[in-house]
Formats: sequence, C-alpha cells, structure tokens
Amino acid sequence: MKVSAFEKKIVPYLKQIPPQVMGLASVNSIEILDMTPGAYNLNYHVRVNKKKFIFRINIEQQSGLANQIEVEFTILKFLENQRISPKALHFDDSKKYFDFDILIEEYLEGPHLSLGSDVTEVADLLARLHSLKPENLPCITWKDPLRDTVALIQKDLAGYEAQKAADREIISLAQKIIKQAQSALNDRPNLFEADCLNHTDVACDNFIKTAQGLRMIDWEKPRVDDHTYDIGCFLSEPAQLWCTENIIHSTDRDRFLQIYAQRSGNDLDRLQAKLKIREPLISLHWILWGATKLCDLEAHRTMPQLVTAHAEKKHRYERLARPENIQKLLDKNYGE
Repeated sequence: MKVSAFEKKIVPYLKQIPPQVMGLASVNSIEILDMTPGAYNLNYHVRVNKKKFIFRINIEQQSGLANQIEVEFTILKFLENQRISPKALHFDDSKKYFDFDILIEEYLEGPHLSLGSDVTEVADLLARLHSLKPENLPCITWKDPLRDTVALIQKDLAGYEAQKAADREIISLAQKIIKQAQSALNDRPNLFEADCLNHTDVACDNFIKTAQGLRMIDWEKPRVDDHTYDIGCFLSEPAQLWCTENIIHSTDRDRFLQIYAQRSGNDLDRLQAKLKIREPLISLHWILWGATKLCDLEAHRTMPQLVTAHAEKKHRYERLARPENIQKLLDKNYGE
C-alpha cells in the first residue's frame, strides 16, 4: 500500500471515531499537514478543527511484541501528567481500517533537542522518569540487565553475520567487545537490577523542546530495566551520531552525570562504574542496528512502506556502520 493510500483513509477514519476521543465536541474539518517517517512507522501531522495531533501508523513492531501499540498506549497513560511524554488519545489494533496498528496522540510543538543545549533538562526528565514505580506495567522486563544486554548484542551480531553484505571487520571487532562483556558478567554479576521504567531509545530526535518543557516521544519499546540503559543510550556516541555529526562535549557529559546523580539520588561513582561496563554494549547495539538496516536497504529487504524513509536516512546508517566506531569503543573502554 502506498503512502498516498494511507492519507486517503485517515480522513474518513477520524470522522467515524467519537470526537470526544480527541477532546472535541464535533469534527468540522480535517487537514493532513505533513508526514514524518520513522524507522518503523509513519507519523502524520494532522489538524482536526484547530487542534493538532499525531496519527501514527506502525508498520513494523520494533519491540517484538505482538501487542506493541497497546503497550505503548498503556505506558503513555501511565506517564500522563508527569511532564515527560505526549498525551495518548486512542489506539486501534483491530486492523479493520488499516493493515497496521494505529495510535493517535497529541502533537508537541517545538524543535528537537540539540546537543549544544543545556543538559540539565534531560537529566531532570530522566531522573523523574526513573523515579516512577513501574508496578504491573505490560512492557518487557529485563530481570538480569547486564546478561540481557549481552544477549541483545549477540542476537544483533548473529543477524548481521547472516547478511550477505556484512563487513567482516565489523564482525571481528564486535566479537572482541562481546568477549569483554562476558568477562564483566563473571566479575560483576549483581551490579545491575531492573529498578525502573526506561524509554530505551534516548536519542536527540526523541526529545521535543516544548514551551512547557522537555518531552520524550516514540515510546515504542519501553522496558523495566536498570536506569543505566537510558543514561548509557543518551551518552552513547553512536546514538548521538544517528541524529547529528556532533557528539556531546566531555564537560557536558560530566555535568549531565552530576546533575542526574543529584536529582535521582544515585551515587555518582557507582553510576560511572556501571556505565563503563554497559555503555559500550549500548553503543555496539546502535552500530550493529545501523549496519543491519543498511544491508537490508541494499538487499531490498526493507518493508515497502518504509523504503523511502530508509533511503532518506541512508547517510545516517553509513555514519553508524563504520568499523572505526567499534575500534573507538575498544580503545576507549578496553585499551585495545
């Protein structure tokens, strides 16, 4: 199905749902303003009457959960009024009108986060998120965070190795990091714990600077995990390179960790020790993800609805899928 065909269905769909869902008394006009494609979804910016919304069509399930859209909706409802995320209004996984799940949420006005911005707001938002008690939430839980992180990387690498166009140098360097991580499993088995809700995709593109403060979007794969996953993701150079050619300055990094430790009540030295072990793995996950997506695109395995979006992001994948990015992790963290 072409994107234009989706647009034709959005208007009648919005007309047939109760207007109260969107906080409206009636639906008088509907306008599709633009569309921003994600790596796994299509995000339509629509205006109903004078109110703006995001109408998202999930093409692929990034989390691996069959009920991903329901989980995301539930998490957004859990976060409502916490000054952390957009407000979720409606989800539909019936596939009655579309072949894919949909989510309607409020549209957040404002630019994405820039790494040149003050990191205080990011530290504050993540500290507030991680302070919430994730009881009875339907998302995935990593009960053994470090072991589960290593398992994720091993799965990433196995998937990449199966690619015909896989770079042998990337594979060899990734294997070295996995070997180091396995040593950490034996040395510090109880250092990490599933203590809070994590966003898990803490890239600059997923922060919006609104007039009411910083907010996080794209809650497709929330997880109960050790708080260091989100922190390591935000500080990961490959995660930063996905959004920009710039990386966070060392002084901003130190300031971010100090503020987060203060606001969250975590011991700074312990936090840094945990990141020393986990951040290289999170970074490797980003590199292998980018390298695999690049191979998928070149081998024409990308979902038809997302081909254009991935083609437009090819330079981002290429920025990630460089052997020197892994070598830098080895040099910085393991002295290799």
